[in-house]
Amino acid sequence: NYGNSVLGIRTNRNGAGMDLICAMLGKAPLFGLMTDEGRQAKWLIDVKTTEEPDWGTLGTAIGRKCVEDVPYIAGIDKYFEGGEVTPDNLHLLKAMGSATASSGAVGLYHVEGVTPEPKEKGRDLLVEGYQTYVYDDAEEQKIIKTFGNLWPDKDGDPTAAFIGCPHNTLYEMKKWGKLITEALDKAGKEKTAIPVYMFCANVVRSQMIADDGELAGKMLKAGMVSTPMCGVTWAGTKGFSDRVQGVTNSAKTRNYSTIRYFPDQTLVDIIVTGKVPA
Repeated sequence: NYGNSVLGIRTNRNGAGMDLICAMLGKAPLFGLMTDEGRQAKWLIDVKTTEEPDWGTLGTAIGRKCVEDVPYIAGIDKYFEGGEVTPDNLHLLKAMGSATASSGAVGLYHVEGVTPEPKEKGRDLLVEGYQTYVYDDAEEQKIIKTFGNLWPDKDGDPTAAFIGCPHNTLYEMKKWGKLITEALDKAGKEKTAIPVYMFCANVVRSQMIADDGELAGKMLKAGMVSTPMCGVTWAGTKGFSDRVQGVTNSAKTRNYSTIRYFPDQTLVDIIVTGKVPA
């Protein structure tokens, strides 16, 4: 989904067996998102939130509305300076895109003024008779209210936080390290109220230590553990949903597990206090 949309590659959401055959033959069947026609958008997503959207919620809304159709998203280019995707902002599309794929089956999305194909073709990518979906503040709150509580003890307290699905970038590791350790300092605490699992590739963790060993050490002492494992896989282990009441900022994780979704700042507050706000 990210590769198709942001990197400009062409691939379908194939099953593992089909990908294995393609690798063996050095060929792939020409259909769907491999073709110009298959990459045209059937939906115009008009984002009109007064502030920066909650990216996971936006992605969830798009996935539910478009299902497997290609969306053309307008109104979010302002969050990508100069229309460029950089190491400091790619996580926004990663969060949104993964939610479109997990709440629906979106294998490609276009972002006006940002991703490669809209920069070249603009709204010519929209098919004749396309549908429009307006995503504003009211719609965002409407979607958030549909996020159910699947904990065994619905009134209980969280027992762990899971951050990074898809895996955290280097930027996100540093961002979350500062957010949580600074919030702890402000609250006069040394450790998080619940364990925090930070999912990232080993190379990202190594670079984090090389770039800012002091912050990395502070995160570890505070109770933030880095692991290359996948949060969704962790949530799928036997008995997880019976013994863990998890919280996350990943809409993808929420779609595939009993872990509850919260926006970034709310998640920081939960990690510091160990309580879900009323």
